[in-house]
Amino acid sequence: MQKNNYNYQDQNFYITSKENPAIRHYRKLRDHKKARKTERLFVIEGLRIVRDALQYPDLVEQILITEKFRTQAQNSDSPEVFKIPEISKKIQILYISDAVGNDLSDTEHAQGIFAVCRMPVQKSIPEILRPEGKYLVLCNLQDPGNLGMILRTCDALGMDAVLTTGSCELYNPKTIRSAMGSALRVSVVDEPDAGKLLQLLRKQNITNYASVPAKNALSLTDCHFQSGCAVWIGNEGNGLPESIITLCDDAVTIPMRGGAESFNAAMAAGIFAWEIMKTKS
Repeated sequence: MQKNNYNYQDQNFYITSKENPAIRHYRKLRDHKKARKTERLFVIEGLRIVRDALQYPDLVEQILITEKFRTQAQNSDSPEVFKIPEISKKIQILYISDAVGNDLSDTEHAQGIFAVCRMPVQKSIPEILRPEGKYLVLCNLQDPGNLGMILRTCDALGMDAVLTTGSCELYNPKTIRSAMGSALRVSVVDEPDAGKLLQLLRKQNITNYASVPAKNALSLTDCHFQSGCAVWIGNEGNGLPESIITLCDDAVTIPMRGGAESFNAAMAAGIFAWEIMKTKS
């Protein structure tokens, strides 16, 4: 089938039905983790992240554009506005009605541009680990918004990778939206077995630190992340399992002077990431 050569006036490619197969497929990928995992596809929404995705060859499979967005793009002189001719001819473009776009949107104020993307081939843990590397390990993290925020922070600070074990899905639309494009740039590798992950890190002589709220733990202000290191961040409600804390080389806490018992997981991860990257050569 020829792609990217559709006439907007051709009703075969101007979709007005929410039950159109392409629309149903997008919703399926948006709503169901199993479908994303099986098909190795995920969805994104919004001008900025679609532009980011187009920077990576062969990542974007299909773009869906509403009538309103198309009109605005055609009438705008701003270089930030999405221009149809810029799209690779390998990508299928579908024009959809504004009503269909509102149905697809996972946000309060839809911009009118969506995409279906291919998941990149995931590297293995040994492939990405380096003895001098700086990593965050997210253990049993369950909030997609927190995961997205952590990815955005690690992207900004230049962390080598984010490792996950027992945590929420990278390609959940809420994670992708919260990460604001960083999910496409940060290396994220999952290892379901936390014990195995810790062994792999130790094999590379990477020091493992457990993030804990305990007052008797080593203060972050006294911790110097000179060599390769991995800081483990735990579940939002329960923190790290005691078994992981025991196996880590040291337990580190962020000093708190107020009344709160602990930091939000994403905030704690950000503070640790900042301290880790301060010492990176």
